[in-house]
Amino acid sequence: MIPHPIQLCENASNQDIETILDASFTVLESKGLIIQSSTAHKALADAGLRVNAQDQKVYFTRPVIEEALSLVPSQWILQARNHLKSVQFGGSSLAIAPGYGSVFIADEQGRRREATLNDFEKLSRLSYASALIDITGGLLVEPNDIQIALRPLEMTYALIRNSDKPYMGAVVKTDGAYDSIEMSRIVFGDLSNQYCVIGLININSPLRLDVTMANALIAYVQAGQPVLLTPGIMMGISAPVTFAGALVQAYAELMGCVTLVQVLRPGTPVIIGLGGFGSELRNGTTGFGRPENALAMQVGAQIARRLHIPFRCSAAVTSARQPDCQSGYERMMTALNAYHSGSHFCLQAAGILDSINTMSYEQFIIDLEIWSYIARLGQKMTVDSDALGLDIINFHSDNYLAHEHTIRYMREELFAPSLAPLEPYEQWLESDRKDIVIRARGIAEQILKATDMPELDAAVDNELKQYMKSRKKTLLGIP
Repeated sequence: MIPHPIQLCENASNQDIETILDASFTVLESKGLIIQSSTAHKALADAGLRVNAQDQKVYFTRPVIEEALSLVPSQWILQARNHLKSVQFGGSSLAIAPGYGSVFIADEQGRRREATLNDFEKLSRLSYASALIDITGGLLVEPNDIQIALRPLEMTYALIRNSDKPYMGAVVKTDGAYDSIEMSRIVFGDLSNQYCVIGLININSPLRLDVTMANALIAYVQAGQPVLLTPGIMMGISAPVTFAGALVQAYAELMGCVTLVQVLRPGTPVIIGLGGFGSELRNGTTGFGRPENALAMQVGAQIARRLHIPFRCSAAVTSARQPDCQSGYERMMTALNAYHSGSHFCLQAAGILDSINTMSYEQFIIDLEIWSYIARLGQKMTVDSDALGLDIINFHSDNYLAHEHTIRYMREELFAPSLAPLEPYEQWLESDRKDIVIRARGIAEQILKATDMPELDAAVDNELKQYMKSRKKTLLGIP
């Protein structure tokens, strides 16, 4: 995990934050939130809220919302199979997870093909191999060669088998969430007192929690597992075009869903956050990699701190279709803002292109390099007598290169890039002059060849396989 900077970047006053939240409360009270679940309706009605069953709207009151917000843990731990790799949310660090939800794999020139289960497994192994990735991920890519009903089983198994880090569960209907939860129970045992798998619940903006996401949310919460709530904000398309108006709607959606979670099971951990935010109104598409993404991280994280709830962002994102200059400057801008804003969880942090439609092996490795730069920013400066180096400055006026002090500290004080060419100009000119993308492809191939799967208890592995076999028969209607 990357420690937050001492001073966070904030872009709104305290009064601005209170004004936005007041407006969000007003939206939930007057406009309400569509929730397509009779189970949710009953729970919220029992909590004293008005529910219109005909249009599936729930009208919230400020006291009920505020009570729910007060029940959300401000810090909690997502367990890893290897407990040394468990991740704490809500502290003063940023956790990194790779891309989520892409349908395609792109080559170095942006030409794309449908992703497969083999791609999913490779990306899970790359995530395991990198010290910079804290959470293996969830829907790394859609394995299009697997039937939709069977994907949660295959993906959850790959996340468990290929990595010993924390992971995210499936949310494809209730069955998908159920399978991820049950497979986690096989690995971790009783889930009632530990958090072992998290589900990403996407709110269908404007102001709608659809039946698929509602059922997945309920499944995770009833199992005592955390959820990550994210509204689908696109300024001028699914939310007001003004930045403040989009934030008002986003936090109305988030606070409404937080209330549902706490009504269902008080004290359940929640992460709230913003994925995309901007838009491209000239063609009605998302605006990933735009300044609005970065601004949303800054102000969104401020609001989450005001609510004492861990915050998620999407960073290292771009609308570029290949690992090029546009991809570089857009993802470095958003990644830096994830760090400076004090976000707790960065999803979409490695590999994505084309506004999350596509994953790239080359871009994955380049993004690890970007995060390694940012991790260096997160290292606190050592200030002691030896680090100050007064005796070196006073008594050594010659070149410092061969001095013992330099040799002792150089590896920890000076960042060494992995992808940038290190040779002198003449040597580079006479070499094959491979660009960074080609270098990244080679590194990805080397990692995949050299990385062994982490140890998994044979009995647990066998039980997982037996569970998958049984569930596949049920899902496919095989007696």
